[in-house]
Amino acid sequence: MRRLPRLLRHNWRRHRDRGARLTDFTITTTWSDGSAARSTGPYMFSLTEFTPTRVTDVLPIWLAGTRLARQLVRIDESVGITTYIRPAHHGQVGSLSVWTDPKGLDAFMTLPDHIEIMNKYRSRGLPVRSATWWSDHLDADAAVLEGLRLLDTHDTQRVSTPRG
Repeated sequence: MRRLPRLLRHNWRRHRDRGARLTDFTITTTWSDGSAARSTGPYMFSLTEFTPTRVTDVLPIWLAGTRLARQLVRIDESVGITTYIRPAHHGQVGSLSVWTDPKGLDAFMTLPDHIEIMNKYRSRGLPVRSATWWSDHLDADAAVLEGLRLLDTHDTQRVSTPRG
């Protein structure tokens, strides 16, 4: 929470420099390197989007995501993670995680804390969507935008592009 003003300034400058619309303003946390941060690729990107049904759930979900990020970075196949909030999109919150192998994402999904958080908010009707894709290039900012573009242009719960 103490870093929020700095995150807002950093994200606003980046948003303004891209010339993007205000409705596309996205606040991302600082990138956290994972165990496989030195990997040269290819990388599997996984973007998850939560649209809270209650505005009071936005901050707790984001904070839970940042706590989960500390566990994710210890998984062998994890390259790194960032979390985000899209204020103009009904307070959507989510994360972008990057992996060297799908086994890492599978391991993350089975962490007890991840299951507990998902069960807690699923009971409140929380819509969850995700996108996965592969790339040889690791650019977290561009990847967040790519994942959001994939979700914004598809009307399904899960979007997956084949490994190229």
